[in-house]
Amino acid sequence: MAITPSVSEVLPNYPDQIAALRKSIINFAVAATSVGTTPTIPPQGYLDEENMMWKSVYKRVTNIAFEHACPEYITALTEGAAYETDTIPDVQRASTRLEDMTGWKIAPVTGSLSAVDFFAKLAYGHMPCTMYIRPHTKFAFTEDPDCVHELLGHVPALFIPSWSRLYHGFGATARRLTMEGRIQSEAMDQLQLMYFAVVEKGLVYDAASGRVKAIGASVISGSNELLYAMNHPEKHLPLTVDNVLKYGSTDEDGFMEWFFVGESVDHMADFVIDWMETL
Repeated sequence: MAITPSVSEVLPNYPDQIAALRKSIINFAVAATSVGTTPTIPPQGYLDEENMMWKSVYKRVTNIAFEHACPEYITALTEGAAYETDTIPDVQRASTRLEDMTGWKIAPVTGSLSAVDFFAKLAYGHMPCTMYIRPHTKFAFTEDPDCVHELLGHVPALFIPSWSRLYHGFGATARRLTMEGRIQSEAMDQLQLMYFAVVEKGLVYDAASGRVKAIGASVISGSNELLYAMNHPEKHLPLTVDNVLKYGSTDEDGFMEWFFVGESVDHMADFVIDWMETL
């Protein structure tokens, strides 16, 4: 299986320079946007090229995810999030659906947050979500979390009850550590390692198929990394605290060196929630 299929003929022309300019414009609008509402993006919302990028990336991500992501994610994406595929989802509509079904809201943000700020939003049931989209040069993997990463990676996971609790658990644990004066501590560092290992890059054994599948937001939305993870089972390690603390990483600049495999989606969440109580 090729890591990078030839897709240039179906991609819109959305180069790095235009994407960077649009990111600045969109982020300016996001700065004045409250939780659960859609930013007013000039001049008249998303450009055709941006919606075309969403359509193209959505097709690739879902095509690969339907083969390599766990069934719980597929159900959450198609029956929970249930996005329109032709245009970047309207945040207010998506947030209202999410809140009605799970209690969570989508919080538009301007880019990657510090771990403390990110976990703080999770503690309040707010899923941070960038509003810009990647350029065509980073079609299949980007180190800069964009709306594809948030809307196709994180938001669907919140429709899985055990993972909704898991996300909240990370926020609540970070808040507790902060209140205890441990905002800069070994425990907070360990929390971040576990978050990346499980929520961003996690894999899980699927008993129905007898195969390892993906559940992590970053590895699913970064389709090239998902193919890499599936093509390199020698990079898979059992999900244990010792393995994560020894081999885990928070590096966002490339593919993970090691991927951690849980026993099941629900067991994975319960395992991490129980561990967080020991910090």
